[in-house]
Amino acid sequence: MVVVRACQPFEDWAKGIDEEAPTAYDSSGKWSNAYLIPEFNTEEDAWEWLEANCGMLFELELDSWYTDPEAWPEDRSWNAFREWFDVELIEMAWDLVDEPLSSEPPESPRGVEA
Repeated sequence: MVVVRACQPFEDWAKGIDEEAPTAYDSSGKWSNAYLIPEFNTEEDAWEWLEANCGMLFELELDSWYTDPEAWPEDRSWNAFREWFDVELIEMAWDLVDEPLSSEPPESPRGVEA
């Protein structure tokens, strides 16, 4: 699992769209999302997967705040992703709900494949 937390550049972008945007994008984790990712043998493999799929994650994060892609930043590279978001790999996630787990990934807003 990976936890993605918005940083200052995301807050600045959100404020540029909506001056009423909350200013709680900080390391407290209040504004964060968690994504189940494939299981990897090494942490390095997980980071390689994240780098290869950062465009999809970036777009999901942007889309969660503002759905018009025309307002999104053009640079959604790995370097930009790391500036806009804190990323934390979680080794183990426990399912405490007695319901089937969905294996359908979210559809990327711009069609970026995982």
